[in-house]
Formats: sequence, C-alpha cells, structure tokens
Amino acid sequence: MFKETRDATPHVFFLLMNRWSFLSVLCLACAVSGPLQGANVVREVKKTIKGARYEENGDEARKVTERLNGAEKSLMDALPEEEKPGRRAELFYMAAMVQCRFNDIENEKIYLRRAYDTTLYYNSIYKTYKYLAQCDSVESAEDYGGKFKFRPAARKRLLDYRVNLLNAGRFYLRKKNYAEAFRFLDLYLSSARYPMLKGDFLGQVDTMYTRVAYWVVAAGYHIGAYEGVVRYVPDAMRYGENKEYVQEYLCRSLLALNDTAAWEAGLKRGVMNFPGHTYFFTSLQDYLRKSGMYDEALSFADRMIKYDPKNLLYWYTKALVYMRKRDAKNCIANCDVVLMLDSMHVGANYFKGLAYCNMAKEASEAMKKVDLRSADYQRYKTDMLICYAHAEQPLERMRKLAPDKASRWAPLLYQVYLAQNKGTEFAEMERVMEKVEAEKEE
Repeated sequence: MFKETRDATPHVFFLLMNRWSFLSVLCLACAVSGPLQGANVVREVKKTIKGARYEENGDEARKVTERLNGAEKSLMDALPEEEKPGRRAELFYMAAMVQCRFNDIENEKIYLRRAYDTTLYYNSIYKTYKYLAQCDSVESAEDYGGKFKFRPAARKRLLDYRVNLLNAGRFYLRKKNYAEAFRFLDLYLSSARYPMLKGDFLGQVDTMYTRVAYWVVAAGYHIGAYEGVVRYVPDAMRYGENKEYVQEYLCRSLLALNDTAAWEAGLKRGVMNFPGHTYFFTSLQDYLRKSGMYDEALSFADRMIKYDPKNLLYWYTKALVYMRKRDAKNCIANCDVVLMLDSMHVGANYFKGLAYCNMAKEASEAMKKVDLRSADYQRYKTDMLICYAHAEQPLERMRKLAPDKASRWAPLLYQVYLAQNKGTEFAEMERVMEKVEAEKEE
C-alpha cells in the first residue's frame, strides 16, 4: 500500500510539472511573439535583398521588383508594432538597404548599357536618404542610450550617394520639371545639416552648396514653394551671381506669403543694393503711392535721380506721385523732364495733358464762385483757356502714339476742343467717344 502510494506521487508530480512547463512555454511564446516580429521581418528582408539580382528577362525582372517592394512594405508594416528603439532603427535601416539594392540594379543596367529607369534610379537615392535620416533620428533619441550602431554605415552611404542627389536635381532642371528639381536639391542642401554629416560639412558647406541654393530659390519660386525660397535666400546670396534676381524672388515670395512688412523691407533693400534692377523701385513706388506715403515715395525717387539723373523712369515716377497728390504744377514739371529725354513717352504726354486739364477745371470751378463782371472772373477764364491750350499738344501726341487708348485721351481732347470752340475737331472727338461707348456696351 505504502509502495503504491510512493510510486503514484512522482507520477502525479511529473504530470503537474509537465502541465506547468507547457503553460510557461506558451506564456513565454505569447510574451515574445510581438517583439520577435520585427526580427523575423528583418531576417526575411535580408534574404530578399541578397537574392535580388539584375534580370534580363522581363518577367523575372518584375518579380525582383515586386519582392523588393514587398520587403519594403513588410518593414513599414512592422514599425507600428515595434516598441524597441533599436529594432525600429534597424527597420528604417533595412528599408534604406532595399532602396540601395534598387539603385545597384539600375547601376548595373547603366554599366551594361541597358535601358534603365531614371526615375527609379534617382528616387531610390532620395528614399535612402529619408530612411537613413529616420534611422539616425531613432538612434539619437534620449531613450536609445546614445548608441549609434547604424550611423557609420549610414554616413558612408549618404556621402557616396550625395553627388547623384545633385545630379538628379540637375537632370530635372534641364527637363524644366521644377517640382522634382526642388525636391532633390532641397534634400541636397538640408541633408548637409544632418547630425551624422555634421563633421563632414561643419559650417563651411561644400563648394556647390551656394550655387545649388540659387537653383533651389529659382525652382521654388516657379512651383510656389515660397517658404523654401525664403529659407534658402541667405545661402543663394553667397553664390555671387544674379543676386538681384535672388532678391526679387525673395520679395515676390514674401508678397505671396502676405508678409507685407518683410516685402516692403525687401524692396527697399533691393532699391539700395540693386538700383539698376527696376523691379524693386517700381514695385516700391506702386506700394507707397497706393498707401498714400507720398513723401517717402518722392524721397526714394530723388535718391534714384542722384544715382542716374538721365533715367526717365525716376522722373516719370515723381510725376505720378505729384499727380496723386493733386499737385499739377510739379507733375507737369517732371513730365517736361521726361519729355526732354523722350518726347514720345506715352505716359508723360498723357499726364502732362491731364494735369493741365485738371488745372483748367479748377479755374472753371473758381469762375462759378465769382461775379461774371469781376476781374477775377476774367482772370480765371483766361487761366482756363491757357491750360486747355497747353493740354492740347501732349494729348494729340498721345493720340498718335496710342490710338488704342481712346478711352483715356478722347474725353480730355473733347474738353480741350469744346473750350477752344474748335468745331471740326470737337465733332470728330464726339464721334470717337460715341464709338468708345459703343465698344464698352458690347
């Protein structure tokens, strides 16, 4: 009896132990199945990369592409579930290696003088940069412990590919594909500041950096990447060529971003630093005139006249400011300077005639306020007729120079001929105005 009991006890104990061992193993498997997923994916991806080769056969080549794309997708799918920073860094690193394999295959095609996929070739480099930057970002995090397992290899890859990142930008610039050019050249510039490349570029950057910054500014403006333009203007200014255009792109971008204060300041810097580039002066003058800042507008015009006294643009601008100020005499005086430099200047002829017509109207209004038999009445009438007489020549000249601008000169000449009792000319101008009105209705 005792013997049977003694024999039974170990048997029961053995069964219990097996049951607990099975449960322990099951729990352990459940506990580690999640973290092992990332490792399994990495293992499979390494096999895929190793087996990926350039294939002459089209079907086989497609299979290689599909396997590599699938490998990249499996890495990205594993990321949300992966909690270990080290494994997350490895997932990004392996995604970069997938892109490197794509690039190797296209490079082999180039070497063998086979048709290759330019877009895939350059995009693989772009993606490699992005994945390695994400890998390094994970390794740089505080919870990672400061261990940079992948940084040395990643740095070497980035430096090896850097020239082709630049070549991609140039390629798309030649194609006038400014969006793609901006994407690659922006990465070329921004990656110089990657922490893993800090020791390679420091503050002096490479010799191409400022030239590329100029290309990025131009391409960025073409595609409306205005914030990118503003970001790279300081570097583009160091390029040494076409600085006036860099400043213009900056001003236009600031205006597009509705940063009026910075835009105005940029225009003023442009006027001071690039007086021969008229965009800054004309844009600033338009803004100052519309804003009613006439004295400042005149000050800038006078500054430019000192720089180039024979430039009719500056004198004409002063005439426009005085017209806005309703200062007809000074408007006429500046128009006369413009016409002395160029008698065929359409704007100066028009505003000179308009200024005289305005003075004539003022005299006409003054006539209405005094007695018809008074000396003042006769003086105002004389002034009115003199002003209309002075307006006639520049307005007739404008008519010859700009026959298509009848809506501007016809009403003024109508007044001039009416005041001077020029019946034939008045009748003709009446017909011109009727035609202008008919065209408006149409």
